[in-house]
Amino acid sequence: MRNQSVVEQPIAIDPSDRFVKVTRINPQGFVEFEFAIGTPELCVELMLPPTAFKEFCLAQKASRLDAFGNFVRH
Repeated sequence: MRNQSVVEQPIAIDPSDRFVKVTRINPQGFVEFEFAIGTPELCVELMLPPTAFKEFCLAQKASRLDAFGNFVRH
């Protein structure tokens, strides 16, 4: 039996792609969200006041994702 190795193709990541997924609004009113560059799978968790969150999304030109990782239309 031959040992067959599977070669996975690298994922094309575009660093200009930005993603935001809101996880919740906390009791203090801050927006808790995940922010990712290039791919939604690798993200950081952040929180901002609502106005600052909107400004952040505009400045980053971020695409909004729902809880399932699907794009949200504005």
